[in-house]
Amino acid sequence: MINVFAKFISRLGLLTILAVLSACATTNVREHPTLESQLLDVDSVLIVTPAVTVEQVNFSADNERLVGLEQTIQNDLIAMATERLTARGFEIVDFDLEQAIAEDENLAYAVTQAEEGFEEAKKTLYDEPLTEDEKRKFQVSVGTAVNIIAEKSGADAVLLMHYIGYKKSAGNVAKDVAVGVLSGLLLGVVPTSAASSSYVEVAFIDGVTGDVLWTNVFTAASLDLTAANKAMEAFPEDVDTLTAESAVVEQQITEEDVSNETEEDF
Repeated sequence: MINVFAKFISRLGLLTILAVLSACATTNVREHPTLESQLLDVDSVLIVTPAVTVEQVNFSADNERLVGLEQTIQNDLIAMATERLTARGFEIVDFDLEQAIAEDENLAYAVTQAEEGFEEAKKTLYDEPLTEDEKRKFQVSVGTAVNIIAEKSGADAVLLMHYIGYKKSAGNVAKDVAVGVLSGLLLGVVPTSAASSSYVEVAFIDGVTGDVLWTNVFTAASLDLTAANKAMEAFPEDVDTLTAESAVVEQQITEEDVSNETEEDF
C-alpha cells in the first residue's frame, strides 16, 4: 500500500509548484467554460461518500492508519458539504450509496470508474498554474460511468471529496524539535514542520455529461475541516436560486417605482 504521508507530500508538492511557477496570483479553482448554463439543469446533488485516509507518522515504527479519526472526518465532511450545498440552493439527494453499492456490482464499478476518471481529469486541470481569468480554460469529463450513479440515485450531479491527512507521533515531533534546535545552533535557522496537516479535493460532476463543472483543492496545517471549508468557499450558487432571487428583487423595485409614481400623482 502506498504510504499516505508520501502521497500527501506529492499532493502538497503539486500545490507548491503551481504557486511558484507563476508570478501572477493563481487559483486552485477550476470551472467548466459554460458553468452557468450547465447549472441550469442541476438542482439535486448526491454526495458520494468521501474517500478519507489519515495516518500517524511514527518515528521508529511503521506509519499507522487512524481508522476512527477517518470515520469522524468522513461524517463531518458529509455534514459540512450538505450544509454548504443547501445554503447555495441545491437539494441533497437522500440515497444510501454504500448500501446500494453492496447490492449492485455495476454501481460499485461505476463509482470506482468515476473516481478514477477524476484522477485522470486532474492531470489536465492541474497541469499548470492558472489565474482567475484562466480557470475556465478546460472542459474535462470523468467519463460516462457517472451516468449510472446519477440514474440510480436520481441526482442531477454528484459531489466527490478526497481527504488525505497525517499527524506526527510524539516521538516524531520531539525529533523535529531536536533537529530544529541543532539547526538553529549550527546555521542560525530554525526549520518548522507542522505536527499535522491535511489536503482536500472537491469535485462537482454533471450527472449526464460527466463533465467536471467545478473543482478545488486546498491544504491546511491542521487535521480538521479547515482545508475543506476553505475549498468550499468558492462553490458556485445554484443558478435557479439566483434567477429566482433576481426576479424577487426586480419585482420589489417595480412595486416601489409604481408606489412612488402614485404618490407623485397625488
